[in-house]
Amino acid sequence: MPSRVFKLYLASKSTRRQELLSAMKLSFRVVSSAYHERGSSRVFPEILCMRHAAGKVLGAILPKKARFVLGGDTIVWHQNRSLGKPRTRAQALQMLQSLSGKKHAVYTGLALWDRKAGCMLVGCAKTDVWMRSASATWLRFYRDAVHSLDKAGAYAIQGRPKIVRKIRGSYSNVVGLPKELLRKMLKEIGRKSDACKEPGPRRTIL
Repeated sequence: MPSRVFKLYLASKSTRRQELLSAMKLSFRVVSSAYHERGSSRVFPEILCMRHAAGKVLGAILPKKARFVLGGDTIVWHQNRSLGKPRTRAQALQMLQSLSGKKHAVYTGLALWDRKAGCMLVGCAKTDVWMRSASATWLRFYRDAVHSLDKAGAYAIQGRPKIVRKIRGSYSNVVGLPKELLRKMLKEIGRKSDACKEPGPRRTIL
């Protein structure tokens, strides 16, 4: 099923995900979700981000005719813990200093639900990220330049000045929406929808 036939309902307020969907030339509408994320240090990050993505989809506030619903969740994982959005400028600086010169991983979970067929696809992309080493003075400048408080891990790979030295994996995943995984899911959802007969969402992990 060609991706151009999909009208997606995006259960996310992330402007970065919206920009990436627009760049993919996909038709979408942003909707709210009643789902509330709960972190857990006892759950693997790939499982946690897929759980959050599915929760956002199932909690989406939708018009009756909505069919395809997309949810996403991105986790910055460093030293066996998740780095969320910093609450203060001081916390943002601490995050940046902990990442400076080191490697971490970014996980994004995606959930795509076909409400009509009762099928849900859930998948996760991982990208390894190496940060450049920088002084506290430069990191303070960077923090203020990219508005770190609304970014997981306090940085933006697409922002300037550049703080990421290299990556292994999907670039768009670090931004917040792995385009390669989404294209695969859009292609697969048509096949899975035809196979679903029972009501209620079935989940298939890609």
